[in-house]
Amino acid sequence: MTLPASGTTLTPQELVELRSNLEKATTSSTLSSDVVRKMLYEQQQSRKSQFTTPTQPSWLIGPMRKINLTLDFPFNTSTQHPIAQIGNLPIRNQEDEVVKDVLAVLSGVEGRHILVRQGENKYSPRRFIIEPSMDVALAEMVNLIICVASSYSIIVNFIEERSAFVYGQVNHALSAAMKTIIKEYQINIAQLEDQRRQGHLSLQRLVFLLQPVIQQMEVLASVASAVEKGNCIGGSVLTLLHSRIVASVGDKVSEDLYTHLAQLANVPYLEMLEKWIYKGEIVDHYNEFLVEQHEKFSKEKLLDEYNDQYWELRYTLCRDRIPIYLERMADKILNTGKYLNVVHECGRSVCFPDAREIIYSPTKKEYVQQIEEAHSYASQLLLDLLMEEHNLTSRLRSVKSYFLLNDGDFLLHFMDLTESEMRMPMEDIMPNRLETLLELAIRTSMSDRDPFKDDLKIVLLNYDLITQLVRILSIDTIEESVVKSLDPTEISLSGLESFALDYTVRWPLSLVISRKSLTKYQMLFRHLFYCKHVERHLSAVWLKFKTLKKNILHSRHWFVEAMLILQRMLHFIQNFEYYMMFEVLEPNWINLEKNLKTAVNVDEVLEYHTDFLRQCLQDCLLTNTELLKMLSKLLMLCVSFSNFMQGLSRQVDGPLLEESLEHSTLAGPPTATEIQSEADRLATATKEASFHLDELARSAEHGVTVDAFKRNFTSVLMNLLNRVSFISREEGQHGLFNILHKLDYNGYYRSRMNDDDSINQKGDVSMSNDLISSHISATEAKS
Repeated sequence: MTLPASGTTLTPQELVELRSNLEKATTSSTLSSDVVRKMLYEQQQSRKSQFTTPTQPSWLIGPMRKINLTLDFPFNTSTQHPIAQIGNLPIRNQEDEVVKDVLAVLSGVEGRHILVRQGENKYSPRRFIIEPSMDVALAEMVNLIICVASSYSIIVNFIEERSAFVYGQVNHALSAAMKTIIKEYQINIAQLEDQRRQGHLSLQRLVFLLQPVIQQMEVLASVASAVEKGNCIGGSVLTLLHSRIVASVGDKVSEDLYTHLAQLANVPYLEMLEKWIYKGEIVDHYNEFLVEQHEKFSKEKLLDEYNDQYWELRYTLCRDRIPIYLERMADKILNTGKYLNVVHECGRSVCFPDAREIIYSPTKKEYVQQIEEAHSYASQLLLDLLMEEHNLTSRLRSVKSYFLLNDGDFLLHFMDLTESEMRMPMEDIMPNRLETLLELAIRTSMSDRDPFKDDLKIVLLNYDLITQLVRILSIDTIEESVVKSLDPTEISLSGLESFALDYTVRWPLSLVISRKSLTKYQMLFRHLFYCKHVERHLSAVWLKFKTLKKNILHSRHWFVEAMLILQRMLHFIQNFEYYMMFEVLEPNWINLEKNLKTAVNVDEVLEYHTDFLRQCLQDCLLTNTELLKMLSKLLMLCVSFSNFMQGLSRQVDGPLLEESLEHSTLAGPPTATEIQSEADRLATATKEASFHLDELARSAEHGVTVDAFKRNFTSVLMNLLNRVSFISREEGQHGLFNILHKLDYNGYYRSRMNDDDSINQKGDVSMSNDLISSHISATEAKS
C-alpha cells in the first residue's frame, strides 16, 4: 500500500479508499484467530489419543467463509451515508429514523445514518460514524448508548469463534453462558422494536431503558477481550473469572454476573475433576485439565530402566491450567487420582462411596472438603492394597534377607559351592549352573523358610561395582553421554566381579521396589559380597600359616611383619563389615519398619524407602567416588597380599601337610596307632615346611614385597580415615565417625596422621603397586 505525499489534497472518494486500506492493513498485522485455532488443533492432534478433534466446515472459517453467516456486523467498508441528509428532516422525523437505526445497530445490522467500522482487531471497540447532519442533541444521545452495540459485536464474535472444538469445553461453557445472555438481550431489542412500531419509543426513553444493559454488556465484552488477549484455555479461563469476582467486590451487578459466568464455565472442568478424584480417570480431550497424562511412561518400564520416573512423570501438574482457587489443593488432587489409578491398573474397580457433585462457589468452599475426603479414601485404599493384600513389608524383608545379607548363611554355602566358578572369566561361566547352586544354597539354609525365595535370581553384569556407581552418579549430568559411550568390556571381569543378585517384582509392588531401588540393593549386595570374599581370602591365609607359627623361630623379621599385616587387614575388613551390617543397615532398617507403620499414603512409603537406600549407600561409602576408590584400593591390597601369602604357602606346603585319615565306612574309625603315626608325620612335615620357609626367608625379595604391602596398606588406610574424618566433620555426615572408632579404636592411626614421613606414597615399586595401579587406571578409564 502506497501513501500519498504529505500536503496532497484528497477527494472524499480517495479519503474513503485510504481509510479502508489502512483498516485492512491494521487488521491483517495482528495474529489472526485462524492461526491460533490451527496451533491449538495441531497441539491436540499431536497427543496419542483415540479422540480426534473435529474441524469446522469451510463456510465458517478460512477463505471460503461466508461473511454474512454471522450475528455480527459484516464490516463492509464501502458503505456510505445516503445522499439525502437526515438533517433536512424535521426533528420528530429525525428521531424516528435515529431510533430505527439505533435498534438495527444494537442488533448487529449496520444502519443508514450510523455506519460501523471494525477497530484495530476483532476485540477492540468498534467505530461508529454518525451522519454529520444529524441533530446535535440526537447525536449525543446516540453516543450514550452506541457502546452497547460495540460490546454486542465483541461478545457475538467471541461466542462464534470460541464455540469451535479446539478451544475446549470450558470455553464452550463460557460461550454458552454468554449466548444465553445474548438471547435475552435480543428479546429485549425485539420488544423495543415492537414499541417503536407502535410509536411508544422515543430516543430518550430508549437511552433510559438501556442503562442496565450497558454495564452488563461491558462486563461480558471485557471478559471476551481478556480471554482472547491471553489465549486462555481451560483452567486459565476459570482463573480469570475468579480473579474478576474477587476484584469486583462492592459492585453487586458485576460480581453477580461474573459469578454466574464462572459457575457455568466451571461445570465441564469440575466434571473432569470428579472423574479424576473419584475414579482415577482423565477425560480431557482438549488439554484443559490440571493433570496431564504421559503415556510414554508405563508401569512395564519400572523393572527395566534405572532412571524410569513412572510415579513422578506418568501424571504431572500443568501449572498454567490450575484454576487459582484450586492452587492450594493441586498436589492433593494429583495424588488422589494417582492412587486410584494404581488400584485401577491392578484390575480392581474403584468407586468412592461418598462421591458428590462438586459445585463452584466463590464464597462457600465445600469443594475443599470433598477433595480432602477423596484424598483420604484413595490414600488408605492404595496403602491397604500394598501393605495388606500384596504384603509390601514382607517383600522388603525378603529383599533385605538376600541383598543385605540378613540371612547370610545362604551366601556362605553359595560361596563354598561356587568357589571355582567365581575365579573363571565371566564369559566361561554357565548361568544355569549358578542358578542351580544358588537354589541348593537357599534350600539348605535359613532362607528356605522365605515364601518369596523363588523370585530371587542371578545376573552376570558386564561392569564392576565402581563402573556401575559412576554410571548412576553421572545420570542427568554433563558426563552422562560420555559414560554411556564407554565400552563396558574394556576389562575382562571374573565371575566374582560380575556376580549380582536380581529380584522379580510385580505390579503394584514395582512402584516401591522399582528397578532404581533394586539397582541400589544390587550395589549394596555387590559391596558386601566382595568384602565377604576378601575376608574369606584373608582367613584362609591365616589358617594356612597358623601351624607354621609354632616352629618359625628361625624365620626372618619379614614373616613376623607379614603376619602383623595380615592381622591388620583382618581387623580392617571384619570391623568394616560389622560397621556396615550393624551400624548402618540394621539401624536404618529398624527406622524404615517404624516409618512404614506410621505412613498414611504411598508417597510417604516411597519417601521412607528412598531415604533408607540413600542413607545406606551414603554411610557405606558408595556415593563418594573418592572414598570408594580408596576403599577399593584397600580391598585390592588385601586380595593381592592374600594371593602373595598363598603363593608362598604353596612353596612350603606339600602333600605331607594334608591329613589322610579318611577310611571307608566298613573300615571303621582309625586306630590309636594310626592316629599317633599321623601325628608324627604331621609334626615332621611341619618342621620340614618351617625349615623350607627359613630357606626362603634368606631371600631379600620377600622382605621388600612385605614392606611395600605394609607401606601401601597403612598409607591408603590413613588417607581413607583422614578423608572420612573430614567429610563427617565438614559435611555433617556424623554417622561416618563410627568407622573411625571401629578401624582406629586405640588411636594408632590418628597418632601417625601428623607424621608426613609415615605417609610416603613414593616408595619402592612392588607387585602390589602394579596390581593396584592397573585396577585403578582401568577403572578410571571406564569412568
